[in-house]
Amino acid sequence: MKNKSNADTQVKTNESASVKTTGKKNNVGKRLGANQENTSEHQWLLNFFDCLFDAIVIINQAGTIVAFNRTAQSMFGYYPRDVIGRNVSILMPPSMAQQHQNFMHNAMYGAGPRVLGRQRELEAQRKDGSLFPVTIGINEADWLGEPCYIGSIRDISERREAEQTIESLSMFDALTGLPNRANFIKLVQHQLHYSNVRVVAINMDYFNRINIAQGEDEGDEVLRVIAGRLSYLVSEYNGVLAKDIEDRFWIGIQVSEEEGKGYHQKRMSRLLSVLREEIIINGRRYKLTASIGLATMEKGGSASEIVAHAETAVHQAKTNGRDQFSVYKGIMTTQVVADFKLEQKLRAAVQGNEIECWVQSKVNGDGQVIAAEALARWRHKGNLVSPDEFIPLAERLGIINDIGDIMSRAVARAIRAVRQYQPAFKIAMNVSPRQFMNEYFVANLCAIFVEEEVDLAGLQIEITENLLIHDIERVKVIMDELAAQGVSFSVDDFGTGYSNLQRLQWIPVTELKIDRQFVQGGMEGGRPQVLLETIISMSQNLGMSTVVEGIETEQQFKYLRAKGIEEFQGFFFHRPEPVAEWLQTLN
Repeated sequence: MKNKSNADTQVKTNESASVKTTGKKNNVGKRLGANQENTSEHQWLLNFFDCLFDAIVIINQAGTIVAFNRTAQSMFGYYPRDVIGRNVSILMPPSMAQQHQNFMHNAMYGAGPRVLGRQRELEAQRKDGSLFPVTIGINEADWLGEPCYIGSIRDISERREAEQTIESLSMFDALTGLPNRANFIKLVQHQLHYSNVRVVAINMDYFNRINIAQGEDEGDEVLRVIAGRLSYLVSEYNGVLAKDIEDRFWIGIQVSEEEGKGYHQKRMSRLLSVLREEIIINGRRYKLTASIGLATMEKGGSASEIVAHAETAVHQAKTNGRDQFSVYKGIMTTQVVADFKLEQKLRAAVQGNEIECWVQSKVNGDGQVIAAEALARWRHKGNLVSPDEFIPLAERLGIINDIGDIMSRAVARAIRAVRQYQPAFKIAMNVSPRQFMNEYFVANLCAIFVEEEVDLAGLQIEITENLLIHDIERVKVIMDELAAQGVSFSVDDFGTGYSNLQRLQWIPVTELKIDRQFVQGGMEGGRPQVLLETIISMSQNLGMSTVVEGIETEQQFKYLRAKGIEEFQGFFFHRPEPVAEWLQTLN
């Protein structure tokens, strides 16, 4: 009888794997201990996998699932017992199954694209059949002594949704759902691959008043109505409608070479009519208009360029008075480019001391110099740039504030020089509405005169009538503050701007300057002469001093002197000259 310890024995493990023993009893014990140790390690790994936030799916080389962690259960909707022992294709859409088999075949035999150790994005399939995006990384490992593949899977549904939201926000207007400007340019570029394209830029006129008066929510409702009306109209043209920032819209229409000028005029007239239609929101009625710019580009052209052309044209429509359309012409870009270059030069001129102070004397009835006016001049590369060319640009861009500070300092120094021998002498300085209403205007002006040790009583500020259409109460506060320090005020070019005699009574103005056009017309007789004499009489009746500028002939001088004018300015007496030369002449 053979000893039991030496007999062949089958020992069953908890994994149903058998270990054949033919040796001594202690060898069997060692093998049993090793199996128990492997089982313990296996259980520890399963517990560890269940703690991970990623789904862990382990398959053998045949593609059969051998492990399925808790996160995978939550992600796919299967219990482990439902999937262990089944092919992993159960977790993917049918379209991916064959591709997966090919990848695994390549991984085992080292052929084709490498998939092990790399992350990929693909679609997975839940138990209910729904698909969702995942990232998956696969690596080789031994599992219970067998070569297997461990897949780490992460659900990226939220990330994809966030990406789609970001893409939508970057390509579509949140208010109307229409393509935004960036998307519109792409769509127009696509149109240009096939045909000529006409782009229409639409800016609603003074729309911001609705936002201010009724709130942005109501303004948004109005914009939605406009978008709806435009969508209906554009659908008839088989075009593309887009919404830009604020109250701006775009239309892109493919056009044939045969379409003539009259055809687009008809369309634009209809578009203007649609935009003028009454809009009712919460019982409130709105009648709006729009400025429209129109540009055409030939097939194969640049979308960005045609959009820029249409934008230039819409600015021209605004300049022309709004509630109309303007067709782009090359000269518009030429003017914009010229203005831009002039702006760069002007900014450099302010920093480079190219702005000069010139002075033109004023005389009394005897021809004696009794006052003067300071004028800004720009000398660029030895040549003078016309004030009519750079002053409007400076006002539009805000550079006028810097030029104003330069002129204030030059005038302060000139006043200090001339008042040494003429204590009552005043020098006038033009101040634009934008400069006057600047919050730092008074502080800067006073600081400059303090630094130069000059009394503000020697300064006269010439304003235009257009200043009076601004916040008149604020204008009066500024004028009263400066008047208290001795500054006097004159209304320049009286009669050419926004004349409001009632407002003239509210502000401390002591002088009116009659523009040269009234002088030239008044010498011809008839109604222009009556108008000139009426302005003179009115100024005298208001108790204001009257200065007439633009005197070019002795006849004009004698005629106006006979009408009671006591102060004159013009080429007949003195031309403007640099302040240093003027001071020498005056001495």
